[in-house]
Amino acid sequence: MEQLKKLWRLMNQRPIRKQHDAGPRAMGKIFTRYFLKPHLSSVLAIVLLGGMVGTGARFVYAWCGQFIADDIVQVQMLSAQSAATEMPDPTRTEENRLFALDDPHVQTSWTDRHDRYAGRSLAEKMRLVGILAALLLAVLVLEHVGMRLLQMRMVYVAQKAQYRLRYRIYNKLHALPMSYHDGHPAGRLMTHLFSDVETVQQATIQLLRQIPMNLVTMAIGLVVMFRIDVGLSGLVMLALPAYALCYTFFHRRLKVVHENLRERQGRFNGHIANRIKHFYLVKSFCRETSEAIGFLRKSRPIIRDTIAASVLNTCFTVVCGIVTGVCMVAVLWLGALQVRDGQMTLGTLLLFYASAGFLFAPVAGISNLVSIYHRLCVVCRKVMRVLDEPIALADPVTATPVPTEAPTLRFSGVSLRYDPNRPPALRDISFVLPAGRTMCVMGSSGAGKTTLAKLACRMYDPTDGKVHLGDVDIRQFKLARLREVAGYVNQEPVIFDGTIRDNIRYGSEQSSIGQMVTAARFAQIHDHIVTLPDRYNTITAERGLTLSGGQKQRVNLARVLLYDPKLLVLDDCTSALDADTEVRLIKAFETILTGRTSVLVSHRISIAMRCDYVLVLEDGGMVEFGPPGELLTQNGAFRTLYDEQGDKKISETLHVSGKA
Repeated sequence: MEQLKKLWRLMNQRPIRKQHDAGPRAMGKIFTRYFLKPHLSSVLAIVLLGGMVGTGARFVYAWCGQFIADDIVQVQMLSAQSAATEMPDPTRTEENRLFALDDPHVQTSWTDRHDRYAGRSLAEKMRLVGILAALLLAVLVLEHVGMRLLQMRMVYVAQKAQYRLRYRIYNKLHALPMSYHDGHPAGRLMTHLFSDVETVQQATIQLLRQIPMNLVTMAIGLVVMFRIDVGLSGLVMLALPAYALCYTFFHRRLKVVHENLRERQGRFNGHIANRIKHFYLVKSFCRETSEAIGFLRKSRPIIRDTIAASVLNTCFTVVCGIVTGVCMVAVLWLGALQVRDGQMTLGTLLLFYASAGFLFAPVAGISNLVSIYHRLCVVCRKVMRVLDEPIALADPVTATPVPTEAPTLRFSGVSLRYDPNRPPALRDISFVLPAGRTMCVMGSSGAGKTTLAKLACRMYDPTDGKVHLGDVDIRQFKLARLREVAGYVNQEPVIFDGTIRDNIRYGSEQSSIGQMVTAARFAQIHDHIVTLPDRYNTITAERGLTLSGGQKQRVNLARVLLYDPKLLVLDDCTSALDADTEVRLIKAFETILTGRTSVLVSHRISIAMRCDYVLVLEDGGMVEFGPPGELLTQNGAFRTLYDEQGDKKISETLHVSGKA
């Protein structure tokens, strides 16, 4: 009893996430954009073939059953008048004894009664059997040919639609701003790209094939039944309200269960992708067992929702089957009474019974279609939520040409707030970095250094204020053209699975080998690469596991140097370097930063002292800005950082770099 109560609560669960009833609208948009418009002729072919082939063959077979019973076998109950007729003359060629037996003692009253019926001759029956066999063979061939053509069209449309939809989602994910990706785990986005698109493809094709076929079957079945007997047809129609009640009861429950199931699957995929990505952390804290238990704990609700959906579908099917069975038994009983009374032939009853079954089969199959429909609505709503997401970093209607030389970078009252309910990450930042100059951004953790770096490259748009390159608002440039001018290196190095060559040349595939080697030399990574067995063809493995943290940073630096941007933004890209490598890199900066406007985010005074300007941030606000020499005389925040790292360390670093 307790298990039944739990199951009842599970089938009547509430939605995890408040959803607007936009599923049918989203499904209509996806069907129109990716199925109907690009493949109108193929969709019409699927509808026509599905309706004609599947439905036509059914009723041809049913009509053949009637014809065999009434015109060939001629099994029927004789009326009292025909039973009282004289014994037919067996010498007449047009007469035939249907049940003539060699042993007269085996005769029964039933066979004797049919022996007296004057039917078709044997030759005529054999001719009709031959025609019927040819007809059935032709229908069988047409059915199989039609099904193969239908299958080919379905595969073509399904694969094309899947490709177009997946390509559109992939492009949209790249076009969406960083703020969107910050709030959506990569695992959940991967669910949209693969699992959801697969579901859209399969469910749409199933509905596209089954709905027209079922509608045509129901329409022909109704016509045939009402032409045979209006009274029995009315009895069949009484079952439709019962089906409507069943659908009303199960509809809302199935919808909620499928919504919760897809939501939990998306969260679960995001959780698993996050744990697999950071498996080193899991191992370092000995969390393997806990993660395995967490896997079971998070997968249990998914299993329960799957069971609930299965139970609801099964109950819906069973209830519909009971309604169908009761109605079909009633039809068979009343039809048999009409055959007994001579009001209907046995073949006609068989045709009516088959037509009623064909009518009930699509209605009873609503359970499967309803499940597919709700699953499709949920998935389409999730997909359209991504496709309809506004692109915050939109291109201007009339774009301004990007600068061809190193631009001046100017912030004018710039503020950025990631969350309206939280304090701003940056507050009223204003400065001017002249063209071709270098600025070091410093400050404590969380001061807003990375945010400023991303704003300089328009990874985000400011909440207030403006960012200018030269005299032009950065939002007046096309993003694609702006990315050709501005190069950004994240503080967390990104290494793709592939070779070192592929990673350095990412974004600069047309560059020569010599240019790649030069960029690697400036980034102080070439000497290490040449010691590897495969040199630049060395496989980096997943996330660059064959490289150290400092090596990853230098590969990222080589990548952006090969890209050769006029505005270079380096977000703490030397944090993992050892002292000797840092000294060599600082010396290389004198060459590689020449002719560029550069923004370097760093905690190290050694780098700040070699820059033209220093900007110090604290709690999102600007504390100091100016040349490092002037800031040292002001006894402010920069002087404090200088004293904390020590005059001796700075002197040694400068001395070693001078020798280098």
